[in-house]
Parts: sequence; C-alpha cells; structure tokens
Amino acid sequence: MDLVSTKVLVAIIFGIFRFFFGMLPVKLDTCLRRWEEGSTDKKTFINAKRHQQVTCAVAMTQSFGGGVMFATCFLHMMRTLFVSVEELKKIKGITNEYPISQLMISLGFFSIYFLEEFSHWMINSNKSCTKSALDKVATSLHKESSRSSNKITPVRTIETIEEWDLNEKNRQFDSNFENEVDFLESPSKTAPKAESSVTFSPTKSEKAICRSASAKSRYSIREDLERANNAVIEEEDEEKLKDREQVMRCVLTIAALSLHSILEGLSIGIQKQTSEIWYLFIAVSIHSASILFVMGVELILAQTKMRFIVIQMIALAVASPLGIFLGLLVTVDATLNFSTMATITVFLEGLSAGTILYITFFEVLNREKERRVYRLRRCLCIMGGFTLMAFLQYAESRSAVHADDDVSVLTGVNVTNT
Repeated sequence: MDLVSTKVLVAIIFGIFRFFFGMLPVKLDTCLRRWEEGSTDKKTFINAKRHQQVTCAVAMTQSFGGGVMFATCFLHMMRTLFVSVEELKKIKGITNEYPISQLMISLGFFSIYFLEEFSHWMINSNKSCTKSALDKVATSLHKESSRSSNKITPVRTIETIEEWDLNEKNRQFDSNFENEVDFLESPSKTAPKAESSVTFSPTKSEKAICRSASAKSRYSIREDLERANNAVIEEEDEEKLKDREQVMRCVLTIAALSLHSILEGLSIGIQKQTSEIWYLFIAVSIHSASILFVMGVELILAQTKMRFIVIQMIALAVASPLGIFLGLLVTVDATLNFSTMATITVFLEGLSAGTILYITFFEVLNREKERRVYRLRRCLCIMGGFTLMAFLQYAESRSAVHADDDVSVLTGVNVTNT
C-alpha cells in the first residue's frame, strides 16, 4: 500500500474509532436505563450498593481522564508547541530567546478565561432580566389582590394541599360556628327580647372576629405561598444557570479538543513513512479514546440533549481525519508557503494548549479536589492516566529518535555512494 492510500485508510479508521468511543457512554447510559425499566422490582434494581458502584465508576473514569488531560497538556501539547516554535524560528531566522511558546500558551489561557467570563456575564444578565420581569408581575398581582380584598375574595392563583386543607378546616369551622349560633338562638326565642339581644350581640361580634381572623390567616398563607413560589423559581433558575455553565464548558472543551485533533491529524498527514503513520495512529488513538469517553460522560452528566451530543461527537470524529487530509495536501502540493503554515500552526497549537491548561486545572482537577469520597482510588486513577500518557510519550519520542537515526544513516550511505 502506497503512502497516500495509507493516509486515506488511517483517516477513515480514525474517524470511526473516535465516534465510537465518543458515543460509548451514551450507549452504556441507554442500556442502564433499559435495564432499570425492564426490572420487575425497581427497589432491588436501584439499591444503595448499586448506586454507590455506579457513582464510584463515574468518579474513577473522570479521575483517569483528569490525569490523561494533565499529561496531554504538559507532556504532549506543550512539547509539540515548543518544537513548532523552534522550527518557526529556524524558518524565519529568529535568534531572539524570547519565550514565544509560553506567550502563546498564556494567550490561549486568557482567551478562554475571558470568553468563559463573557458567557457567564451573558447568562447572568439574562437571568437578572427574567427575575426583574417576574418581580414586576408579582408586584402587580399583589396590588390587584390588595385592592380587591375589601370587596370580594381574592382569586387564588396557587393552591397546594396544605392550603386546601386549611380552607376546608375554615369552612368547617364557619359551619360549626353557625350551627352553634342557631343552637343558641333557638332557646332564646322563648326568652324576652332584651335578654336575647344581650346574648346574641356578643356571639355575632365573636363570629365576625373569627371570620376576619380566618380571612387574615388565608391572606397570610397566600403571601407565604407566593414567597415559596418565588423561591422555587429562583432555585430553578440557579439550576438552569449551572447546567448552562456546564454545557458551555463542555462546548469550549470540545472546541479546543477539535482544534488539537486537527493538529494531531496534521502531524500524521505530513509523515513520509508508512510505519510512522501507523505508530502515530495507534498512539493518538489510545490518547483520544480516553478523552472522548470522558467527554461523553461529561455531556451526559450535564444532561445534554442527544442531538447536541451527536453533533459534537461528529465534530470531534471529523477533526482528526480533516487534519490528516490537510497534511496529505501539504505533502502532495509542495508549492504551499511553509512559513505561513508554520506560523498558523504555532498560533493554533498555543491556543489549544492554553485552553486545555485552563480546563485541566479549573474544571477537571478542581472538581476532583472538591470531592470527599474515594480519595485514594481517585488519586490512583489520576496517576494511572498520567502514567499511561507519559509512557506513550516516551515510546513516541524513542521512535522519533530511531527514525532520525535511520534517516541519518541513509543519508550517510547516499553520500558515500555518490
């Protein structure tokens, strides 16, 4: 198989492989839900032990992904950026020792930081507008109810079980009170008028007082219900805000990973040996499988819609083959400006490295630090993910050294023959 056919085959396999591991958590979640629905006894299906096992498995997967992303950022992306910057310096003839790679990482870090802050500001401003509109509606309803309270009974907008029970008790109290009044009035008919007036007047005033107290209690209960309703609405808004923030972070993570995947595919596509293509394919596949699985778990935990998950996973799956085809185009068409390509590559690599650095510390590792369960196992999983990627990076660097030695030997042989 020639070089071009190998790159095309690797691009197709890579896309299918990435999409499979990205959608694998969705499939596992669907199977668990089907087993739950098909279980005859849901109490035994969802028990405390099984819930603890699922929670532990999710925590271990996320911790492993944290170690993978940490190693990817420091051992792979930063190293790749440093090599690209050194190549760009050679092409441009730059002799300055200014830390360009660190500057590009910082630009990527702060760009994603300010972008996330801007998105939070937009969400919070939308939330404040919604809250002010709800406050205006509640104020108008309160004024209307206070105006009509002297004429007719205010219309009940919300009726809960507690309010209904209390109203029933008030109605029963009023009916019992009227029966007692009738019972007291019946013997008074035989008595003189003065005596009946004396006994009836306190009873009537007492009845009016009780009714006014009952009306006040109902009015206070209505106010309490309005306050409770507003509290529930605010709590729901806060939950929606947290979900939007989590989805926004997932989108930013996927955008950064897509950019990095394009660059990884580009590194595969510019290779000139078939063995190097397959080695990089295996290394990048193992690296991306764990990341995509973790991203699928993150999207499920954020309660993202299925259509949105599929679209993002398709974007992630297509990113690496796109990079491979771009690398193939670069190797086939030698008329492209390599200086421009090197500059664009350094800029994109710096943005992606800074983005992954921000997400690794502020999202993944910060979340793992806040957890108070499975501490030892989570630490072992983080170190396991880091160790796996460190070993792959070591194997890749050794292979690169051997490839350079082979190229130098072949060059020396050619020079001797000439």
